[in-house]
Amino acid sequence: MDPMRLSFAHRTDYAAVRQYARKVLGQWQTPELVDDTLLVITELVENVVQHTGDGGELLLHRRADAVRIEVTDTSCELPRAYGPDPRRIGGRGLLLVGALARDWGARPSDHGKVVWAEVPLTDQTGTGAAAR
Repeated sequence: MDPMRLSFAHRTDYAAVRQYARKVLGQWQTPELVDDTLLVITELVENVVQHTGDGGELLLHRRADAVRIEVTDTSCELPRAYGPDPRRIGGRGLLLVGALARDWGARPSDHGKVVWAEVPLTDQTGTGAAAR
């Protein structure tokens, strides 16, 4: 199956990005995991807009056992996940990504960086997505 690519601008209507991604993911994943995957997508796209003031590109790729999400942007600064701090507003997005994805990371690219996450196609814990 071909990957889904979607460029987004700084002032993107995230509802439109999520709606398009929901349609694609509904064909690839079990229904209970689509919302988790959409949350991961939203966090990664929002990080680009918030921290770079720029747009980027979302890539969704179905693998044998997972959906790989890649978000590219023009910033060379790699993201860092911070521990929870009740004094800090925000800064918990990558903690959510880490809780919902089986793995995530970032790598430099020729024109910035790629932040990626992999969400399983099925709930491999057997406990249901809501139990995480």
